[in-house]
Amino acid sequence: MRCAVYTRKSTEDGLEQEFNSLDAQYEACAAYALSQRHEGWVLNPERYDDGGFSGGNLERPGLKHLLADIETGKIDIVLLYKIDRLTRSLTDFSKIVEVLDTANASFVSITQSFNTTTSMGRLTLNMLLSLAQFEREVTGERIRDKIAASKRKGMWMGGPVPLGYEVENRKLVGNKSEAKLVLHIMQRYLALGSVVELAEELNRDGYRTKVQRRTSGPHRGGCIFRRGTLYHLLSNRIYRGMIVHKGEAFEGEHEAIVPQELWEKVQQVLAKRASGSARRLGAANPSLLTGMVTDGEGRSMTPSHATRPGKRYRYYVTRSDELEGSPAWRVSAYDLEKLVCEQLALLLCDQCAITTMLIDGEDPQLIQNTIKAAELAAVTLRSRSSHAKPELLQGIAAKITLRTDAVELVASPCSLGRMLGIPEKQIQAKEPIHLTCPATKVRRGHQLRLIIPGSNSSASAPRNRDEKLVALIAEAHTARKLLLANPGSSISAIAADAGKCRTRLSKLVSVACLAPDIFSAIVEGRQPAGLNAKTLLAAKIPQDWTDQRVALGFN
Repeated sequence: MRCAVYTRKSTEDGLEQEFNSLDAQYEACAAYALSQRHEGWVLNPERYDDGGFSGGNLERPGLKHLLADIETGKIDIVLLYKIDRLTRSLTDFSKIVEVLDTANASFVSITQSFNTTTSMGRLTLNMLLSLAQFEREVTGERIRDKIAASKRKGMWMGGPVPLGYEVENRKLVGNKSEAKLVLHIMQRYLALGSVVELAEELNRDGYRTKVQRRTSGPHRGGCIFRRGTLYHLLSNRIYRGMIVHKGEAFEGEHEAIVPQELWEKVQQVLAKRASGSARRLGAANPSLLTGMVTDGEGRSMTPSHATRPGKRYRYYVTRSDELEGSPAWRVSAYDLEKLVCEQLALLLCDQCAITTMLIDGEDPQLIQNTIKAAELAAVTLRSRSSHAKPELLQGIAAKITLRTDAVELVASPCSLGRMLGIPEKQIQAKEPIHLTCPATKVRRGHQLRLIIPGSNSSASAPRNRDEKLVALIAEAHTARKLLLANPGSSISAIAADAGKCRTRLSKLVSVACLAPDIFSAIVEGRQPAGLNAKTLLAAKIPQDWTDQRVALGFN
């Protein structure tokens, strides 16, 4: 019986220690497996660790690796320290059990004895999982309530320290030199009237963002100013001595560093410039699917956008008032609209399908008129003009649902028939028309992003270069040189001398051992969809180059 140990810790606190919680869980499970050698249990040397990942979802690299090995028949028994290390969600647990049952595998919780082959054992298991899920939800509610109550009292509750302040005894205290820079940025924005020009001037004069010093892991910041950073700084009410929580401002315990008169002038200029450009860009690029898109959890999605110099990037994102603590979904509006228009155009160009599905009868004149109307509608959907499409799409598409692996489009036959000029009594189809297209779901920060493959894309097609991923490769090579320059020292000693995190240094050295063709693909922007700096750093990288290509999706 081949056994594998799965360990998990919700936070990253303490993971930099030589012997952390994951190591303790693994040793306890390994000792249990050793005690069962008379039963034929053999421990798999490979570890499946998830440090800093919540048990409320399945988006965990270690768990995904474990489930993949179970499906391929490499594992017979999964050892856990406690059942809540595997999951704290009943729905996720049912999915995991389905994978285990299909592979004739099972799991053992070494500190909780129950037999799942009996009805009482299954009841006990469901009760434990329900309590684990309840504990997770109550803990989350308690933390959110504590943060909200503290912010209403004007207390700073952590996070990145804003430029102009330092933290003393968990309170914000003004930093005179940085406060002068904040005032300088506000005044220069009023003089220039452009955030782009302001960023160029600050970077040219040698100014850099605030360095965020962290107790574990590398420090952040100290980089050039960008538009997003400056927009956030110029509109951050913390500089007026306020604490903001969910759009509501409260009088803070810290002192204001921007005078009221200067603050009001800056906000007037921001509002004036933002409203005009938004109206112009919105008129040129309307959101065609407003009110029709829902994410994989049944929540409504709304149009959103980000603006770069000379270009506007549009998205559909989950409505913020429907999140309830779970990650938002996001999809490129251009990709989704192009996909929907193309699928509906293909349907309209299928003369046989249109006539047999919609027309009840054999009236040749009606069939000819319907085909002409359908072809004209298809041409409109495929045209570059966006102004004729919204009404057409609203009349055809009843609902668009994003799934974890596909986009599902539901069209109304009655609406489609009326749009094509077919009398309602002669519309034959009654059931909704379902169209499905493949997609890929990946995690980006605190959102779940849906990637829709292009119609002419292939595995080898060039993609945009990910600068963060390239920077990680460069950092990995630096870490490798650092390690080779100190052959007689341990990783812990090298990390301590260089002021780096031991865990991150170990992962970087592993990344530095990737195959040369993988490095080339990343630098040239040909990496697989879903591979980014975070996923690469968290991946279990094999030593063999062939296995690396398979594990990272380059095969």
